[in-house]
Amino acid sequence: MATTASSVHQETEWYSVYPPPRFDTPRISAEELAEIIKSKVEAVDYIVVDVRRTDFEDTFIRGALNLPAHSFYPTVSTITKLLSRIPLVIFHCNSCKETGRGPRTAGWYRAELERQGIAETQSKALVLTGGIKEFSAKYESESALVSRL
Repeated sequence: MATTASSVHQETEWYSVYPPPRFDTPRISAEELAEIIKSKVEAVDYIVVDVRRTDFEDTFIRGALNLPAHSFYPTVSTITKLLSRIPLVIFHCNSCKETGRGPRTAGWYRAELERQGIAETQSKALVLTGGIKEFSAKYESESALVSRL
């Protein structure tokens, strides 16, 4: 069997140039996040970090900060200095599968907190279970929680 150039070529994942993150960040449910949004002060008590790129352009959690995963690691030191003032930093992507963009960036954030000597009691990373897909499926009719462009 002949080997062709296309069968030898393997596409490199965007994150392969960065160190592997921890994938043990605690999770938060859509219901828990909805309660936080309704009862806490955004950007003071919590912040939602949406790490999607162009797929952010449709539906998003109201007040979410869009920091695409593809450019997160090179700027994680600065991002951590800014976000570490907020007690709950909730990361999400489309579905937050085990090694998806949300869990990946949350892991990098946690590692950078540790590197900078910032305790998780000051700023705790969480990953939204089910990502925007689950959250918007449950709360798409609540404009205080979900926005559409």
